[in-house]
Amino acid sequence: MSTVEIIELSKSYGPTVALTPTNFKVEEGEFFSLLGPSGCGKTTTLRMIAGFVAPSNGIIKIGGTDVTFLPPEQRGIGIVFQNYAIFPHMNVFDNIAFGLQMRKVDKPEIARKVTAALEQVGLVGYEARFQREMSGGEQQRVALARVLVTEPGILLLDEPLSALDKKLREEMKYWIKGLQSELGITTIYVTHDQGEALTMSDRIAVMSDGRVAQIGIPNEIYEKPIDRFVTEFIGESNILDVSVTAVEDGISRVTLGEQSAAARSLPGLSAGDKAALVLRPEQVLLAGEAEAASGDDVVRLQGTVLDHTYQGAFVRYRVDVGGQTLIAEIANRADRNVIPGGSQVPLAWRATGAGLLAE
Repeated sequence: MSTVEIIELSKSYGPTVALTPTNFKVEEGEFFSLLGPSGCGKTTTLRMIAGFVAPSNGIIKIGGTDVTFLPPEQRGIGIVFQNYAIFPHMNVFDNIAFGLQMRKVDKPEIARKVTAALEQVGLVGYEARFQREMSGGEQQRVALARVLVTEPGILLLDEPLSALDKKLREEMKYWIKGLQSELGITTIYVTHDQGEALTMSDRIAVMSDGRVAQIGIPNEIYEKPIDRFVTEFIGESNILDVSVTAVEDGISRVTLGEQSAAARSLPGLSAGDKAALVLRPEQVLLAGEAEAASGDDVVRLQGTVLDHTYQGAFVRYRVDVGGQTLIAEIANRADRNVIPGGSQVPLAWRATGAGLLAE
């Protein structure tokens, strides 16, 4: 196992900047995700770490050793791509054994290692199958086994679940995370799917326009986004225009229309500043639950229900608060009646469950 450190790493293609100078360190055994929309620089970063793309500037260290100019085969990495690249003319055993054969490992050792890799990925008994005889999830496991059999210090995964259907993606993300935790292998995972990153990662680097916007553990990224891009990209948030009236003990009092509210403060904000209040829909309480909420940090307001949408596990309400629309997602339970449009309702949230962004 190894660490991965990138220092002032950047990449340009002529006038096009694919990655601005970037710094981060992936710790030994960590599952680290590069998350962002298409074209943000995440795959370019991964390919520079792998050695397939030469950086314009900067340093790449693996296990403390500078590998910036080493070829891929000397970096101790294994990589799984989107399309798996399984050889259709080879069976599962030969696909997994291929890398060992290229390293001229003797046949008994190849047999032992391939058998161990098949056990790791749960494919014992599949040795004689070909690509056409396997599901997408099984092909994914073969691709992983082919990498793991070479015992790399670093595992790189480039959107490995993007070709699978939704149900299989859900199953595979838990399986991959479980396998990674069991092996303890340092892993860098590229994805555009927020759910994958939040579920699987120890830490996440959210990327936008060739830069790292924020690095943090999943709940920090979700609950305390650092800017508007991260706020809007990760999940869904209410972003409401407010004015700051006071700041005390890390909490800002704000006005929302003609009503008073509160949220976690932001360094540098003071009375009179304009800001954006960020509140996740699931943090909002309505009607009886809002009235029953207790504690010094509970924020209480009044709103008007505009409409609602039934979404199975929850009911999604749009509520007018001071001329702005707030989304509330209320868990669907048999003892809850749907609130009709036009109803005046109390609503509440906890000040520590909301944040502010500077305008």
